[in-house]
Amino acid sequence: NHETMNGSSPKSVLLTFFLLSSIKWLLIPTYRSTDFDVHRNWLAITHNLPIAEWYFDDVNGTTVHTLDYPPLFAFFEAALSNNILTTSLLDTGFLDERCLELLPDANNEPTSDECVRFQRATVIGSDAILFLGAYLSTQSMAMVGEEGCGRAPWFTFLLIVTNPGLIMLDHVHFQYNGMLLGMVLMSIAFMVRGASSSQRIINNHQIWMQNVGQRWELLGAATFAALLAMKHLYLTLAPLYFFYLLRRHCFVVEKRNQNDGIAVRFSWRRLLVLAVVTLVCFLGPFVPFLMQSDPVGQMQQIMKRLFPFGRGLVHDYWAANIWALYLFISKVATFILRKAPIPPGIRELMESVIPFPEPQPSLVALCLLVGLWPGGIDMAWKVGRWSLVKPLCNPGKFFVHAVVFCSLSGFMLGYHVHEKAIMTAIIPMTLLATNSRDTARLYIRMCMFGLFGLLPLLFRPEELLFKVVLYIAWMCGAIYGLERIHYDRSGGRRTVLTKVDLFAFATLAVVLVFMEVIHPIAFMPSGKLEFLPLMATSVICATGLVWCWIESCNLMIFGSVKTAWR
Repeated sequence: NHETMNGSSPKSVLLTFFLLSSIKWLLIPTYRSTDFDVHRNWLAITHNLPIAEWYFDDVNGTTVHTLDYPPLFAFFEAALSNNILTTSLLDTGFLDERCLELLPDANNEPTSDECVRFQRATVIGSDAILFLGAYLSTQSMAMVGEEGCGRAPWFTFLLIVTNPGLIMLDHVHFQYNGMLLGMVLMSIAFMVRGASSSQRIINNHQIWMQNVGQRWELLGAATFAALLAMKHLYLTLAPLYFFYLLRRHCFVVEKRNQNDGIAVRFSWRRLLVLAVVTLVCFLGPFVPFLMQSDPVGQMQQIMKRLFPFGRGLVHDYWAANIWALYLFISKVATFILRKAPIPPGIRELMESVIPFPEPQPSLVALCLLVGLWPGGIDMAWKVGRWSLVKPLCNPGKFFVHAVVFCSLSGFMLGYHVHEKAIMTAIIPMTLLATNSRDTARLYIRMCMFGLFGLLPLLFRPEELLFKVVLYIAWMCGAIYGLERIHYDRSGGRRTVLTKVDLFAFATLAVVLVFMEVIHPIAFMPSGKLEFLPLMATSVICATGLVWCWIESCNLMIFGSVKTAWR
């Protein structure tokens, strides 16, 4: 009965927001990572210092929690630390002054629970953007105009806003991923609406409503530009937006006549409007820094903070990507070289390449460009063209698939990627989960491996039961709902999970038991193989996510745009 999954409305969205906010409020006393201290210091920087010092301050060299997000996020932090409510809380003593003081890392613990509640509340409140983006995007998917697309929008909405990755990352670990991903979903919603609004069928004649679609696409571009000014992690989506909009938005269909065919011309006016809208939204937050006494120095310092290549290829806890597999193979090869009886000549040859050299940022950037090519450049350009001359092409559906693929490419091949970046692919993929059995399987697999890779972030025994129950319960709920939607009534059988998926779940269960039970008992007391559980988690999840990456490319090319090949 799909009707129970289709009853989404603004009222139900609002009620869900308050219900989930109440649950998130109960998580305030839980573990918080150093990211809490990072954002507390950013509040202090924007509260106490002039703009010219925001990207230079490091509390006289006593903190590593320096401001390293783009300017729009810095102004977001400034809005949180400099407003009537915050001032009132400080004046009444509810919020202690220390909460917004510049403190060294050695002495930065908040002195009151009120400071913790204040910062936690800002994350809970910012999730309103996530709810808005989830609502708009799930509604827009129904406009794609293809069977299966956008079905069960309420179920899809709930999958997004209850995602355990966002709960663990934002409301326990402490970050603002929900707000940023909400902006991603809003941009996707506008782009899909633009693709859907550009043509209407009236009395079997094609009437091109280009101005309507153009406005939606401008909104999508503006939202994405603002997102880049909030978090540069999403730069991997920039080629997709650029080539898709350049080919689709900036070309105009002048006539559509059965005798004369279709005439398409490039519109400089559209390009100019698109460029102005995008640059204003992206560069606007940089203007206050350009107005300082040393604008060049300001820009150099901001770029230095945004791209700290000195941190190395991978994070301390390897994100489950290609580079984790690369380093794992290097370590295995080094072990074999050290232990195996190898002839001297061969050993000398092997020692010249083992351990593997760390790829330089320029090489990583080249690999990333190659990884983005299929969806972010090649197909984006082709689909942008096909959508103008071939009505069988479905640009809206392709665009969502391409966002997922490019996000996975950025996660797989990016430099110093954090494990949380997998959420940039999982959340958009949710919009496609109800489309078909293939997209449902891909979604389940991405969540299976991607969310499992986040579990080690909550490493305290106090959070063990919470994270395990949350992961298992949500996965069971997602699988149950998708099985109901894609149930094979003709064959009377379940169709989403395969035997391979069940084997993968069993493998992850073994890893979880080893990580949380066997290793702490058998290895931790002696200090042996301290990082083995983290390495095992990264490698196994990386293997599964590489599989998902390849499948995502396949679905993007042959699933979302296969009608365009005819």
